[in-house]
Amino acid sequence: MAGNPRRQGRRDRKREPRDAEPLPIVKGADEPVLRTPAQPVAKVNREVRQLLDRMAATMYAADGIGLAAPQVGVSKRIVVVDVGDGLIELINPEIVRRGEETETAYEGCLSLPRLLAEVERPATVQVTALDRHGRRIWIEGEGLLARCLQHEIDHLDGVLITDRARKVVELPPESDLRVVFMGTPSFAVPSLEELLQRHVRVVGVVTQPDRPQGRGLAPAAPPVKALAEENGIPVLQPERLDDAVVEQLRAWRPDLLVVVAYGKILPPAVLAVPRLGAINVHASLLPRHRGAAPIQRAILAGDRVTGVTTMWMDEGLDTGDVILQKEIPLDEEITAGQLHDRLARLGAQLLGDTLRLVAEGKAPRRPQDPAQATVAPKLAPEEEWVDWNRPAAEVARQIRALDPRPGARTTWRGQVLKVYGATAAPPRQAGGAAGAGEGAGVGEPEPPGGPGAAGEAAASGGPVRPGAGSEPAPPGTIVALTPDAAAVRCREGVVWIRRLQPAGRRPLTPLEMLNGYRLAVGERLGEPQAGPSPAPAGSSGEKAVEAGGR
Repeated sequence: MAGNPRRQGRRDRKREPRDAEPLPIVKGADEPVLRTPAQPVAKVNREVRQLLDRMAATMYAADGIGLAAPQVGVSKRIVVVDVGDGLIELINPEIVRRGEETETAYEGCLSLPRLLAEVERPATVQVTALDRHGRRIWIEGEGLLARCLQHEIDHLDGVLITDRARKVVELPPESDLRVVFMGTPSFAVPSLEELLQRHVRVVGVVTQPDRPQGRGLAPAAPPVKALAEENGIPVLQPERLDDAVVEQLRAWRPDLLVVVAYGKILPPAVLAVPRLGAINVHASLLPRHRGAAPIQRAILAGDRVTGVTTMWMDEGLDTGDVILQKEIPLDEEITAGQLHDRLARLGAQLLGDTLRLVAEGKAPRRPQDPAQATVAPKLAPEEEWVDWNRPAAEVARQIRALDPRPGARTTWRGQVLKVYGATAAPPRQAGGAAGAGEGAGVGEPEPPGGPGAAGEAAASGGPVRPGAGSEPAPPGTIVALTPDAAAVRCREGVVWIRRLQPAGRRPLTPLEMLNGYRLAVGERLGEPQAGPSPAPAGSSGEKAVEAGGR
């Protein structure tokens, strides 16, 4: 019986077979040896014990949980089973009792590759047989063990799962691949889910160690680890990719390494382990934006399109040959968080298509053009600070590239303020930069959504703007407020901000800031001022700091 590829790593092999060579597995529903009832074993001798050893070696090599002698071309009533509690060897097995309750589940068979059959079987059985020393034994089986025992004894009677199936499902070619998945954050989760949905044999997962998170700094598991453990996949969390890790990778015998946002550069010794190579999912259209922050850099650069790439990994930084790419338009208002989620799903789909090509031997290798390459290094801390003296389009891209994490920073009332959800409003052709209002000799800024949105905002208590005759507002000045957005003057145009986050607080809408902090038109962002941390209206600064947990 074929093992569940999601749970093979959990097998506790209490007794490995003696040094024995695996046997070839007979495959195909029409093979005579699989359709003929097997003969009883007349005497348990050395030849039988050697066959038991080689059958066990064959089962383990194929990642199975059960094997019958006809499956290795021997028409004898001999079975080996290991569902995770150790090796069971049965000679001349017979089912002496079947439970009344039944269970329906999908089964795979080592002799019928790429097929799953939905089979109903008794949930419990009692089996008697001889062991390798010719002694009578009894086995009480329930759950998976009961199913496996019945599956293998069916083989001894010339019965296959397709004979008992309610439904048969054909698996895709990529289900034959043995894959070690290397990934860590939420971006990698859809890719691992895609492999599991396609029944790819994920034999192990390598992810980063648990790290302290949150205010309590309690160790938190990476998202990929949580998904792997839910599916019974063995997980490795090394601090360093050293010789011990390489040995474990070799023990898993992967055809491929699939790497999705793992978080470390793979050394040559790791890249050399898989039989077919290592494949990476990268969140850009390579060779553009090679590096650790392709999503943020694409937004910062004002790219009109972006996408995902699968590539064959080499020792360089995102320099390997391209396999497939998928392009999407880059919305002018999309945030890094939204783009992250879109590309994570798109990358998972592209990875599935890539593994299909690999399994079929059709995966291309298209060298990247170094002349077209750009780099996407991790954002430096100073890039988190907003410079309102730049054009509104650049400021809006910066805010969106840092939304939701780590958040674009400015100052307000002498304290750090994070801003999110930015839309640029360029200067009107008839009136220069959108600023403080008609009295400043400039066009009046419109809320996101255009004039209609302004009308709706006015009906609900906004927008609020300076009166006529006011002086031109310097960059960083709040020039308009609506319940949903605040307009901040830039060197050219204004940026509408949807959420603002004072130190120690959650992100707030402008309406919440107006009610809680008396946020006002005319206040300036980005200008250091002396004074206590801003406190909600009606409360002391001391209490505001306390509520923030500082």
